Amino acid sequence: MTAKRYIFFTWCLMAAGVAGCETIQESLSLNKPTARLTDLKIEDVKLDSATLLFDVEIENHYPVALPLTNFDYSLSSGAEKFLSGNAESQAAVPAKSSRTVSLPAKFNYIEMLKALKGVRPGSTIPYAAELGLSVNTPGLGVIRLPLKKEGELILPNVTGADIIDIWNIIKPK
Repeated sequence: MTAKRYIFFTWCLMAAGVAGCETIQESLSLNKPTARLTDLKIEDVKLDSATLLFDVEIENHYPVALPLTNFDYSLSSGAEKFLSGNAESQAAVPAKSSRTVSLPAKFNYIEMLKALKGVRPGSTIPYAAELGLSVNTPGLGVIRLPLKKEGELILPNVTGADIIDIWNIIKPK
């Protein structure tokens, strides 16, 4: 009888452990942070560089601040991918709140215009953006939140330079 009690007791502990793991996993999945890409714009345009700003609204369900570690991005227009990269982020979302953060990514503006083949500064182009935001969560560690957005992007003119000279450099042959 002692062996049967031992087996029964062991089985009960294992069942309770499995049920406990599922409960913990369910509660953690309910608490995952959420994010959405609200805006995308190009700023600080120069001949050699520009800054792409991703505005991301992040909801933190945790009772502690949620640090953002880095992000990766990719932009395409039609079937043409014209910009991709990654950057670090030093932002954090306060505990049990939401926050919109602007994630800057620097890139070569002339190279981007070359990749767009025939698009001039000042044009409006359709885009599809994919962004992966990495956050350091308690319990789950670093997770990547995938974000997507489609819209139109106005390509700014370069100030302080002759656009015709730039166009002659980058125009398709």
